[in-house]
Amino acid sequence: MSLSISVIIPNLHSPLIGDVIAAIAGQTGRRLIGEILVVGQDRYGLVKPPARHIETPRPVSAARARNLGAAAAQGDYLLFIDADCVAVPGLIERLTPWLQAGTAVVCGGVTIKTGEYWSMCDDLLVFADYLDTSPAGERAYVPSLNLCIQRSLFWEVGGFDERFSGAAGEDTDLSLRLRATGITLAFEPRARVIHRHRRATPRAVWEHLRAFGRVQATIWRLHTQLMPPPLPLERLHSLSPALRAAAPMLAVRDVTLLAHRMPRLLPGLIWARTAWYWGVAEGVEIL
Repeated sequence: MSLSISVIIPNLHSPLIGDVIAAIAGQTGRRLIGEILVVGQDRYGLVKPPARHIETPRPVSAARARNLGAAAAQGDYLLFIDADCVAVPGLIERLTPWLQAGTAVVCGGVTIKTGEYWSMCDDLLVFADYLDTSPAGERAYVPSLNLCIQRSLFWEVGGFDERFSGAAGEDTDLSLRLRATGITLAFEPRARVIHRHRRATPRAVWEHLRAFGRVQATIWRLHTQLMPPPLPLERLHSLSPALRAAAPMLAVRDVTLLAHRMPRLLPGLIWARTAWYWGVAEGVEIL
């Protein structure tokens, strides 16, 4: 089975974009890569061939950048890689059997940087089910930092929803729309990227998880079946103060099982999950 892959990288002045491109260009399965498209802005001038730069006149959201790249792509599959994710050499080779078997959607694993406490807390909380140590198989959601999808299917479901104006929630929304059509979302941990983000302080992690929490309210509005029963959407606004007050206790409940993987991260995980609940409280106030 002959197939081609278009790699799409949303970029907003990432100082790592040169490394990200080089890692894709150096893949052992490079023959399957038809093009590398970097979409956005590059103040450092690091986007070089073999990548093609699709420059935007102003900063755009991750959803918009990915959609622009997908519109220009020619490959059978779209591989979305974030601008702070460095692919290991065998990523494409690990994806290939899934694609040759006709898998429509498969996401790869995330390798976290060890030794940086707050960076590890951020990754473990956000990507617990997608670490390179997790088992392969079906997933309820697929994160867009390392995501491969049939190009035709991507457009059939409408691409990324550009109402998600930042870099959070758009992949959860896409996952839900894909599942609604009966598509299975697969996970291959060995098709991995090293996540080299720069959230290495308590404040940076707080703001990141808070943003994820805020967007949860939008996801509930668009996909009301996910609402926590038996609460109607219109009642959430009045519960915002109570949610803030209960956030630390809820965070302890949520991360206790997760922390067994890396017990020393427990305080940071509680901090970050508390931020997520604060974000949810803020989000429901503006529903």
